[in-house]
Amino acid sequence: MQEKRPKPKLPRSVIVLNIIMILLILLVCGLTFSLAFSAIKKEEVPATGAPTSRDTSSELLNMNGITQSAEATEDKPPHTPPVPMTKRTTEPTEPPPPSETTPEPTAESVPTESTSPSTSYSKEFFANDLFIGDSISTGLYLYGKLDMKNVAAGIGYTPYKAYSETIELYDGTSATALEYAQRMQPNRIFIMLGSNGMGSSTDIEGMKGSYATLLEKLADSCPETDIYCISVSPVTADSSSAASAGITNEMIRNFNGSVKEICNDTGAMYLDLYGLLIDENGCFSEDYAEVDGLHFLGTTYDVMLSFIQNEIGG
Repeated sequence: MQEKRPKPKLPRSVIVLNIIMILLILLVCGLTFSLAFSAIKKEEVPATGAPTSRDTSSELLNMNGITQSAEATEDKPPHTPPVPMTKRTTEPTEPPPPSETTPEPTAESVPTESTSPSTSYSKEFFANDLFIGDSISTGLYLYGKLDMKNVAAGIGYTPYKAYSETIELYDGTSATALEYAQRMQPNRIFIMLGSNGMGSSTDIEGMKGSYATLLEKLADSCPETDIYCISVSPVTADSSSAASAGITNEMIRNFNGSVKEICNDTGAMYLDLYGLLIDENGCFSEDYAEVDGLHFLGTTYDVMLSFIQNEIGG
């Protein structure tokens, strides 16, 4: 019986070389498959319902309560809240560029010098003076036009109340306007009263008597002081405050005429502020009036003080 010969074994080096070749083949196949899969992925179109980055941004905006889409935000300017109306102003519009056929200006077309009232005054000029008035006069210190020590005024003040009803003064004390004037002994006293208490002809007649009494008491208490009576200011044609109080410009003009007569009788000086503040219709100009048609804009006090200073030769 013939013996079986053992099969020859491969050398170790050959086995290792074969293993390395197999691994290299697998690696090349893997890289090839990966590159092919990436190319196919790039060519695919995103699914209809898949959210994009813009969709995600829009969802975040909606979660924060903003209903405008990203496109609307880009295409439209942001909403600007309306500015509360505090005064009647109009924005100037830019004139159109002149055409080549624009004629030379004639004498009639040359603009004339502005006739707007002056707003220049010196606060120091009124440093030793006293203004007696109602809520309109309180604006003199509320707007910082004069110091509070130069104003004795109160809401609802009338000529009668000026010598019978106390008001709070700049130093925290209380006194009537007459008492404060006696204590202060100012160089000049400016009275602007009458807007309150003008609801009927009976009230006006009574207020005339109180006005004359106030002037007499001030003259006795401040013998070295010059006294000026400022006319009651007008109201606008659509003044809500004047309508609720039953006041008209005709009533104001009649009362101002009486104040002028009282000045002639007592030696006080009359200042016609009414004529400075009216428009072409004889009403309080909207350039100077607050929205209620009765009180002053801040700039109106500049006009008032400039007028007074120029009238009395300051």
